[in-house]
Amino acid sequence: MRIILSRTVFTILTAVYALAFFSCATSPKNSEFLKVEDKQTPPPLLTELPVIEYSGIGIKYEVESMLLHHFLVVQDKDASGQFAARLLDEAATAKLKVKFPAGTYECLIKEKATDSDHSAFYVYIDNTPFRVYPSNPPLGTWELTTRAPIYFTIDEPRTILITIQANSEQKTGDVGMNLDFIQFVKRQ
Repeated sequence: MRIILSRTVFTILTAVYALAFFSCATSPKNSEFLKVEDKQTPPPLLTELPVIEYSGIGIKYEVESMLLHHFLVVQDKDASGQFAARLLDEAATAKLKVKFPAGTYECLIKEKATDSDHSAFYVYIDNTPFRVYPSNPPLGTWELTTRAPIYFTIDEPRTILITIQANSEQKTGDVGMNLDFIQFVKRQ
C-alpha cells in the first residue's frame, strides 16, 4: 500500500510539474521571462568613471554602462543592447566623462516611462542642469527625449562630466523610469 501511494504521489507531482513547465514555456505573457533564460549577461558594474572620446557624427552610450549609483540594471528585449538602467530614487546618479571637440551639440536620451509622474529627470552638463522628459503623456515604450532636447556649445576641446539624476538644486524630478542610452550629435 505504501509503495502504491508513493508511486501515485510521484505520478501526480510529475504531471503537475510537466503541466507547469509547458504552460510557462508556451505562454506569451512569459516571453520576457524566457528571454532572461538566454545566455545574455548584463554589463559589468563599473567602479571607476568611464571616459570616452567623441568621434564621428555622434555617439550613443548605454546608460547601464555608465558609473551607476542607485540605478538598477534591468533586461529589456526592446532596449538597445537588451539592457536598461532604472532610476531608483532621488540619490541615484549615472556618470560619464566625454572628451568633446569644439562645437555645438544636441543631447537626447532614450527613455521608457509609464506615466507623467515617472518621466522627468535631469542631465547635468558639467554643473549646468537640464530638465529632460519624453512626450506628454509618455508613450510607455522607448522614445527619445525630443520634446526636451539639450543643446550646448563648447568653444575649445575639453572633457565634460555628464551626470543623470532625478533632481536639480531648484526643482525635483521623478524616479522609476528606465533609461536606455544617451546620445550626442554635433550640430554645426
